[in-house]
Amino acid sequence: MINVKQLLIIGLIIGANVAVVRPVHAQDLVSRVNAAFRVVYGRNPNVNENSYWAGRVTSGEKKDWNALLGAMFYQKGQGLSVGTRKTSTKAGSKAVTKTDNKQQIIKDVLPLFIKIFGNNPSNAEKAWWRKRISCNEIKTENALISSMQFHRQKKVRMGRDTICGQTSRSAAATGVTTKTVAGLSNHPMGDQVRIGIYGTNGSAISVTSSGSYQIREGGSKILGTLGKDDVVQVSWSDSKYHVRGSGVSFDTTNKIRLVPLDQAVMQIKSYSDPSATIPGKNYNKFRGIIEIRKCDGCGELWAINELRTEYYLRGLAETSGEGPEEYLKALSIAARTYVLYHKAVTGGRSINKGYDIGKTADDQLYRGYEYEIITPRMASVFNKVKGIIVADGEGDSPVSTVYFSDSDGRTRSAKEAWNTDRFPHLQKSVADPHHIASSCRGHCVGMSAQGAYGFANKDGWSYQKILKYFYQGVKLVKAY
Repeated sequence: MINVKQLLIIGLIIGANVAVVRPVHAQDLVSRVNAAFRVVYGRNPNVNENSYWAGRVTSGEKKDWNALLGAMFYQKGQGLSVGTRKTSTKAGSKAVTKTDNKQQIIKDVLPLFIKIFGNNPSNAEKAWWRKRISCNEIKTENALISSMQFHRQKKVRMGRDTICGQTSRSAAATGVTTKTVAGLSNHPMGDQVRIGIYGTNGSAISVTSSGSYQIREGGSKILGTLGKDDVVQVSWSDSKYHVRGSGVSFDTTNKIRLVPLDQAVMQIKSYSDPSATIPGKNYNKFRGIIEIRKCDGCGELWAINELRTEYYLRGLAETSGEGPEEYLKALSIAARTYVLYHKAVTGGRSINKGYDIGKTADDQLYRGYEYEIITPRMASVFNKVKGIIVADGEGDSPVSTVYFSDSDGRTRSAKEAWNTDRFPHLQKSVADPHHIASSCRGHCVGMSAQGAYGFANKDGWSYQKILKYFYQGVKLVKAY
């Protein structure tokens, strides 16, 4: 827990709209090692721990508060309170070997990434940067900083697939084309997508976390770092956000972002989505960032979950994870394409509320981290078709992959159901011989989930054949 006194100690000035980090002299930073250690580890350092961190400051390795705090968070994530350093026996000498230098640069990837990009890297991002160091594409810390700053300016967190003479993108399956798709990144876990969780007309939104997390104002200003189980409440009145809890109290006109550290899982305590089958289960925990913002043109305050596409799919509740693997693959590709279509093509299903799609069956049923835990098979199967989307006939853009529960024996064209010619891949009604309903369960446009299940289970169809049957004239593209 961080109170106001501690925030002043570590050099953060909390105002209505700003958080200023005061520059410090090395000796001043050494005197604050104990304060930093208490923020990260929740206790005072022992003599060895103090000596280790003070040494990293006096040697010039850690020159400001953010770098020191980031390095401590990295060591904590490794289950350690100190690392290993090989220091010079003579001032200005180069007693550290090239191998030691490389290992130190590799260790510094995490704190530098946090400092430059503003939050923790994914495992894939961390591995990408460390691999570039290991194979000597990046040889110095200055080169690493420069490269990270370049990527940040380009609004990407990692670069090309081919590094060190090897490709980081897995090969595409038969019938699938590997291609860069306009509007989508080639990040190995997909684009960041924004899922609308719930809105309130007056009540505060209350959030906590399984680990440390940052409170940010707007895009990047860090106003505080809270610990495990610390609760923050955000409300809206008098044209301002009011943020209260765990030693933090401020008002601002900018949206609030709650950013987990060290892969912590966020929990929206004020939100309830109880399980119908598991007593006491509440689906209110989520990977990634929780953003709280007032919608444009209405009085609602919304909680939005921002996370990588592949992590989002793990919490998809459109299936229990049971059934034929090819059916689950087809469903995951349709679901992936649906959210990326709205992100990249339509600009989002609710632009005024700030999210790409919602979490209900009006879009795709999403229940987050708790659902991921009870359906582990889904993540394993979905990973086999990671990055594959349904694209238009040229393979240039994701299409709208709407799907529904069951039909009365045939699907409907978009023209028949919605009186629109907008979707060429949805303009043909096809037979659904494996239906069990006597009338449409859903809009009956696109892929029938029951039909896909039957084609996979009884006819042995592949996911490629299922998807191209229900969506006509499309290409399957591995976009990342």
